[in-house]
Amino acid sequence: MSRPPQTVAQKIIAAHCGRDAVEVGEYVTVSADYTACQELFWPGHKRNLERIGVDRIPRPDKAVMVIDHSTSASMGSHHHETHRTLRDWCTKQGIENFFGPGSGLRHQVLTERGFARPGTLIFSDEGNIASIGALGALNIPISTEVLVSLIQDENWLAVPPSARITLTGKLPFGVTARDVIQAILADATPGGRLLQCCVEFDGPGLAELSLDDRQTLLASLFHSGAYTGIMQPDALALGYVRARDAGRPWQVVTADEGAEYVAHLHYDLGETRPMVTVPPDAHGAVPVEQTAGTRIDQASIGSCAGGRLDDLRAAARILRGRRVAPHVTFYITPGSRNIYAEAAREGLLEIFAEAGAAVLAPGCTTCWGYQGVLNDGEVSISTQQFNYQGRNGSRTARVFLAGPHVVAASAVAGEIVDPRALLAETAA
Repeated sequence: MSRPPQTVAQKIIAAHCGRDAVEVGEYVTVSADYTACQELFWPGHKRNLERIGVDRIPRPDKAVMVIDHSTSASMGSHHHETHRTLRDWCTKQGIENFFGPGSGLRHQVLTERGFARPGTLIFSDEGNIASIGALGALNIPISTEVLVSLIQDENWLAVPPSARITLTGKLPFGVTARDVIQAILADATPGGRLLQCCVEFDGPGLAELSLDDRQTLLASLFHSGAYTGIMQPDALALGYVRARDAGRPWQVVTADEGAEYVAHLHYDLGETRPMVTVPPDAHGAVPVEQTAGTRIDQASIGSCAGGRLDDLRAAARILRGRRVAPHVTFYITPGSRNIYAEAAREGLLEIFAEAGAAVLAPGCTTCWGYQGVLNDGEVSISTQQFNYQGRNGSRTARVFLAGPHVVAASAVAGEIVDPRALLAETAA
């Protein structure tokens, strides 16, 4: 009997459980290529390891440990203890893939250091690492069960259904990939069309997007209720992988003709406009003009949804020769040490400093409120992931989400504005 047609997710999962095919909804036990963890959950993980008496893990080479949320061990916090205990545990276990404060986000570490390769399966403790799917790698978020993967070198999962999003066209002037994903979230989330799915992106529009753009689309996908996401790697993606694989194996995986998808959505990049997501819903995006004139107190560019080099370049186009409004605090966080270094080489950091912005250490920083805490009634516009009440300090503060053009232009104007006028002035 021939096997049924398989989606990309089914094929990757099947390969990691030693099977030729798997069925949607089936529970299977897989051995992932890597398990990625961050430090915020580490105190709980450490207590659980001690309770069950685990002294050694079998595959330290498969563990990737990154300190990316608490980028500094500040006075009065417990983070310095977490940093030390995680570092010491990695040393004891022989884990060489330990990346300390300032290394950057796990998402970037996994791509820049060659862990994310076509056909690889990576367990993680958060869903937004789907961004590695831009290189054809599959992220499976398993929360606290990362411990099972570390201890046993395997874990079970339910094979997810798959959905497709086909992209066509090109981004218009002044529009970014963040605007695209915000528009997709606003359209697809309310009806639950992508709920618990692995979303495969395809179509000619992908070729018009940079690797940074593609990672941005995938990083925010989980707000739709999707399980994870992935893209077919093209020559651009494969060139990036080859430069970083260090001889480690990988294999491009494509879906079979006739594979089943629970939904197939189509979006024309050319129809996208600058968007702003209104708090407190992460899928509540509206065209920027509907929020224009809203006074802001803070702006920030960073997070796994907006701290890549393309985002910093976009901000610099707006900020070059201009100043941040006097009443606005503007934070900019590069997504990794490599991005920070390249931004320095390109002169972006100088532009930010002269404009009056503060550049922070690579990591999550303002996205989860570790820095850039908001007071009662204050308003922020940011490229971060979340905007629910209390995410960045006071529960009466409001956080609007947008792409780097909108955020930078609003920081200059002191209120939310359409960035295309400033961009047109810059291009003139």
